[in-house]
This record gives sequence, structure tokens and C-alpha cells, in this order.
Amino acid sequence: MLKFNFQISIITLTKDDNLKFLRTLRSIKKQEKKFNVEWIIIDGSNKKKFIKNKNEITKNFSKEDKISINHINSKDLNINGIYPCMNYGKKFSKGKYIIFLNSGDKFYNKGSLELFFRNSLNIDNQFGLIFGQAKIIANNKLNWFFPGKRLKNINKWLRYFEPNHQTMLISRKLANRFDFTKKYNLIGDGYWKRKIIENADKVVYIQSPVIKFFLDGVSSTKPSKKLIGDIISNKNISYIRKIIFLIKFIFPSRIFFVYFLFQKFKSNLIDLII
Repeated sequence: MLKFNFQISIITLTKDDNLKFLRTLRSIKKQEKKFNVEWIIIDGSNKKKFIKNKNEITKNFSKEDKISINHINSKDLNINGIYPCMNYGKKFSKGKYIIFLNSGDKFYNKGSLELFFRNSLNIDNQFGLIFGQAKIIANNKLNWFFPGKRLKNINKWLRYFEPNHQTMLISRKLANRFDFTKKYNLIGDGYWKRKIIENADKVVYIQSPVIKFFLDGVSSTKPSKKLIGDIISNKNISYIRKIIFLIKFIFPSRIFFVYFLFQKFKSNLIDLII
């Protein structure tokens, strides 16, 4: 392991999906930067796939990349679930700032990490938040920016919405003030992000895309009957969020792309109103 101070820690969760993981790996490899980065990979894959991923990682990076890699098997730590792994990753990290870039996520271009870093230099306090736009990608023809490029009042937008966590660079001390909790099911990250936004002493908005977010993860697909039942019966989840999940559940799988069209329309409309 390289010995230096880390400006940014990237935390990646992966499990049994080499193709998505390699998409994230290549994106990190392409980043042009002059500062030190820590990459923490928390792998829930079986042993065979874990070893394959480890070999792929080590052969793709060199000392010139200024990146230190920690590849951790969550099963060895007896950690199960997305949120416990995210909690472990942020507490294990050593960087001044952290960002969650899970398997399949990628930076918008080769200068995204450097853009984050330059903006972090403008924050002197220890509880800062920097975030930019996400390019939401449903398929080759359907995509949009969130927040949108026409948005005029980001502070008003933040009263009602949270950025994608992949677009958020958070000071490690602020991130570790709050843990992700399993009681909110799959939308626990939304509650965690709201805590971060409300408790940040300084918020910097980068009015440029920094991340490409692909709608192929668990939270973006049609929910199961069991998940709907858990969400409806959960008293900690708001009625609005329950309605959103019900709408996702109602859409037939063969036309689920209509839900993504609705999401794009809603995002564009909100940008015009706010």
C-alpha cells in the first residue's frame, strides 16, 4: 500500500458482476489528477469472482496513477447488506473527502475527479459538501441531467430533492456523523443524504455533469411484491415515497421504460418551475 495523505477516498461496492465493476474501474483509471486517491472496494462476491476482480484491479494501475487500493471481502468481515457495507467503507476511509462510486457507476469524463478536487479547495471547514449534476442514462436514446441545466435556484431545489449520492463529494468528518440505516429499505440513502445536506456548514454546487448514472441498479428497476409490502408497512417511510414505489410497481415490465419517461418529464418540469 502506498503511504501518503489522501485527498479523496472513492468507495465502491460490488457483488458478482465483473462487467459493471470493470466499467467503474476503467472510469477511475482514466481520471487525470495530480493528487492522491484512496480506492476502497468492498466485495460481496464469492471467492472465485473476488480473486478475479483483485487480479483485474492490480494489473490496471501503476504508481503513476497516484492511487492506493484496498480490496475487502465483506464476508470475511461478516458484513451483509448495502448499507452496512457503505457504513464500513466511510469509517475505514482515510481521505479528507469521500465519494461513493458503486459498481457500474462512472465519472462523466476524465476531468471529473479533478473538478471535484478544485472545488474542495474552496472549503475551509470540516463539514463541507460538494455536488454536481448526474447524467441519468435509461438507454441509448433516453437520458437527462439531474439537477437540470435550466435550474436557476439550487438552494430552493435542495429543499425538496437530494442529488444522486454518486455526485456528492462529502468531507469525511461530515459523512461519519451519520450512518445509513436499514429501516428505510432501499431508499435509506435518501434519508442519509438529507441529513448530510441539512448539517453541512458549506455546500458547493458544480453546475456541470460529474457522473454518468445508469438506471440498471436495484433502486431503478421494477420492485417486487415483497419489497412493496415491506415499504408500505414501514412507518419510517413517507407517503410520497410509498406512492412513488407503487407507481413503479404498477407499470408492466414490458413498458417499464414509460416510468423513465415520466421521471425525465418530472425532472425537466421541476427545473422550469424552480
